[in-house]
Amino acid sequence: MDAGLVGRILLYAAIATSAWGAAASLLGRRRHDPRLTTSGRRGLYATTGLLVVAALWLALALMRHDFSILYVTQVTSRSTRFPYSLTALWAGMAGSLLFWTLLTSLYASSAIAVQAPRRPELVPVATAVLSGILVFFAVVLAFGANAFVSSSPIPVDGQGLNPLLQSPFMNIHPVMLYLGFTGFSVPFAFAVSALVSGRLDSSWFTSTRRWTVLAWAFLSVGIILGAAWAYMELGWGGYWAWDPVENASLLPWLTATAFLHSVMIQERRGMLKIWNVALILSTYSLAVLGTFLTRSGLLSSVHTFSESPVGRYFLPFLAVLAIGSFALLGFRLDRLRSKRHLDAAVSRESMFLFNNLVFVAIAFTVLWGTLYPVVVEAITGQQVSVGPPYFNAVVVPLGLALLGLMGIGPLVAWRRASSRGLRRSLSLPLAAGVVTILALFAAGVRSAGAALALALCAFVTVTIVSEFARGAQAHRRTEGLSLPRALGRTLSRNRRRYGGYIVHLGVVLIFLGLAGAAFVTTWTGSVTKGDSFQVGAYTIRFASINLRSTPEKLISEAVMDVSRGGRHLTTLRPQQNFHLAQRQQQSEIALRSTLAEDLYIVVNPLDPTTATGTFRAWVNPLVAWIWLGGVVMAAGMVVILTARSPVGPPEPVPGAPGSGATRRKRVAVPA
Repeated sequence: MDAGLVGRILLYAAIATSAWGAAASLLGRRRHDPRLTTSGRRGLYATTGLLVVAALWLALALMRHDFSILYVTQVTSRSTRFPYSLTALWAGMAGSLLFWTLLTSLYASSAIAVQAPRRPELVPVATAVLSGILVFFAVVLAFGANAFVSSSPIPVDGQGLNPLLQSPFMNIHPVMLYLGFTGFSVPFAFAVSALVSGRLDSSWFTSTRRWTVLAWAFLSVGIILGAAWAYMELGWGGYWAWDPVENASLLPWLTATAFLHSVMIQERRGMLKIWNVALILSTYSLAVLGTFLTRSGLLSSVHTFSESPVGRYFLPFLAVLAIGSFALLGFRLDRLRSKRHLDAAVSRESMFLFNNLVFVAIAFTVLWGTLYPVVVEAITGQQVSVGPPYFNAVVVPLGLALLGLMGIGPLVAWRRASSRGLRRSLSLPLAAGVVTILALFAAGVRSAGAALALALCAFVTVTIVSEFARGAQAHRRTEGLSLPRALGRTLSRNRRRYGGYIVHLGVVLIFLGLAGAAFVTTWTGSVTKGDSFQVGAYTIRFASINLRSTPEKLISEAVMDVSRGGRHLTTLRPQQNFHLAQRQQQSEIALRSTLAEDLYIVVNPLDPTTATGTFRAWVNPLVAWIWLGGVVMAAGMVVILTARSPVGPPEPVPGAPGSGATRRKRVAVPA
């Protein structure tokens, strides 16, 4: 049997079932016919089943190295070992789109199955929207980027997987990103359904709360893993270069994070309805935009796939998605306007609003910097680039503002805060920040940006610790619990709130790691075996060269003895490898990592005949805290996802820090 033909039949069938799912759902809603709406849901479920079988069929072909399928030939070879034969599923254009579509269908079927008995008024249109999205992707898979095209003639061996992708991070990093991107289709569909049906209360986002948080959590982890992959595999000593595809992954994260903060105001005060709908519509539109940029060939990046015809499919779809959804929003503006206003400029609501404005400002900055070269080339024909200086000049100050708001927000009462209560709440965190700056100055730190970042980290950390301490103290006083049990009770009683604080603590640790970039030390040069060089406080001696081979590659390894202050610390072994299937050279870094700093060494080239090598070495302070912060963020996300109640934190009691009555003052706020 022609393996490719089976896959193609599955894709054609998925087009039919998803189209039926969309049509039957809309027709059933129009005719008030529950049989048709049920049939529409079944069309969606059938599409999911077909895509599961198609993905498994392709995965099996990859594992078996079935070179009768062209895609298998392009991304694997007989020397490609497990698990990279499996991860090749998302390593190429066609396979990654199939994987994306599969995840979208799994999210869609799961959400619709759960919400069908709970939100019957929203589910038909949501089903139609999700099925319509699947129609588009199934058409692209069948006619634009088909992973089941047959090879002719069938080769003896394949081209092999790109060496850059043969990394443990690539086993999970793309999966996390795709789980994030595709997950936002669920709140997008329910938001559109709310706009179409006119049911514009909070039910559309409470129905999809967990799906939104889950997608945001996956995307957060995926971005951090992507930074780790860049750090470990690309050999340039850094983890974030403001690459266009890195930016494309950051954009929906920014708007989704803004949404998760501002939606609390709608839950508590019934405000920002228009803003919240706009944010979630923008989030999924930006996720699709990132997919378009990665696959259209418009942008040059180490992360992009080769230029392909799928771009011409995505651009009209993206236009329909964004213009259509925002046109619906415009149609419902009057019904979404809130009659409530901020009671005071200094309140928890205003802090959330400022937070949102900064997030959106960062998103706009990143979007414009990413698309500017494309716009200029389209208008003038000239090629320009926008690099890190632009992004750092704009985004870094805004990021520090976000960090400061993260520390101030929990200390400010809802509705309005008294100046006396606010001063009392801010005194300890501010003292921690001031002490940090003085200590850094005394230690010789003269980088104003790094000092401010570290001071803000101290400020926010004290705020978070104070919040946990205040909650634990209340349980100790009322229930007589020990401190560990009181902390556990505090966390379990309001997981959304305190899980959010844990996420914030993870963000603080990431900022701590990012601040270390101000103190990087580098060295580059050629060294002969037996000689040494100095980078930072380290002395590195080029001891010897080891040569060996595997079925996949020829390995040339430099043995480097590392010492500091005359004491031997470790031996590092950077490599320069020649991958046989791809006929491609690839460097492998060597790394010594501690909480204080990383010693990072790359060799290229390495000449065994003359026993010389050209080395690049970096001393990168505090980088490990970025990865530790990612772990803490993930722990906080788990806490939030296990929350049972959607109810927000109670109003602060009179006399509590940050509370207090003042004269009423209304402040205009966007609807």
